[in-house]
Amino acid sequence: MSVIFGKLTWDAIPFHDPIPLITSAVVLVTVAAVAILVWRKGWWPYLRDEYITSTDHKRIGIMYIVLALLMLVRGFADAIMMRAQQSMAIGASQGYLPPEHYNQIFSAHGTIMIFFVAMPFVIGFMNFVVPLQLGVRDVAFPTMNNVSFWLTASGALLINLSLFIGEFARTGWLAFPPLSEKEFSPGVGVDYYLVALQISGVGTVLTAVNFVTTILKIRAPGMSYLRMPVFCWTSLASNLLILAAFPVLTATLAMLMLDRYLDFHFFTNDGGGNSMLYMNLIWVWGIRKSTSSSCPPSESTRKSPRRSRASRCSAIARWSSRPSPSASSPSWSGCTTSSRWERARTSTRSSASPA
Repeated sequence: MSVIFGKLTWDAIPFHDPIPLITSAVVLVTVAAVAILVWRKGWWPYLRDEYITSTDHKRIGIMYIVLALLMLVRGFADAIMMRAQQSMAIGASQGYLPPEHYNQIFSAHGTIMIFFVAMPFVIGFMNFVVPLQLGVRDVAFPTMNNVSFWLTASGALLINLSLFIGEFARTGWLAFPPLSEKEFSPGVGVDYYLVALQISGVGTVLTAVNFVTTILKIRAPGMSYLRMPVFCWTSLASNLLILAAFPVLTATLAMLMLDRYLDFHFFTNDGGGNSMLYMNLIWVWGIRKSTSSSCPPSESTRKSPRRSRASRCSAIARWSSRPSPSASSPSWSGCTTSSRWERARTSTRSSASPA
């Protein structure tokens, strides 16, 4: 059984810790109630066909945003617990959370808000808006779009599962070594962190490939680069940054996994490694990730500059003063509603005149 479950035993379930035990019971009851409601109402076939297995970009965008909102509730609950602990831990009082549990909540809060709230919300918004603005039916790879979402959702599931079975990392949301090395974090918490972020990171990279291909290759006819909306430009820039940054994160976390599982020494100072290398690599990813998350929302709120009344009047005057094209001109003949209307009136008059 140890081959299957590894470090997980019955001791991983918090029978003697009331807070995670009660929370896990409430979550399980809520999930069971929702599942029973969906089954009794007959909603399962619709949800399965229209959302869970859908490759429509709008449906996938909605699922990303719903996932982000659910994880926002979880992150907000962690924040309330941390603030309550800080307000109660005054003087001789130690508060209501054990130190190791507080460290897990602190680490989970940062990880959830960055990886499973900010990123899914932005990606969901891009999924919904970008194909519509480009005038295309869907993204370049619809099936890969669905797979990307479920990889992200799987990572979010592991993060939530870790606080009920086993433990989560006590290292902060960036898991800096040597604290995240096996010597100082021998439990399964850092392993949960590494596996969850690797899975969701693969989904994020696939999403970036999808959007870059969509924006560069399958725009509507006539949609040149200079005619693209600003939001499409910022989405392109964000996804290019994701393609540049997330492979660095994947490689960095893979090296930390090798340190923990196979006794490599990339970041262990005592074994010839260098923990500062991890910090340099993680911030190669971190700075670009922050930019990629903030670009599309900031540009989507920009308003188009309005032209003043004088400029509009001058533009109309310049257009009105242009010489009228000849009816025989191939570039103008029959191309406007007014010219078709004039031809119709002329033909009507000629047919109504006496012979």
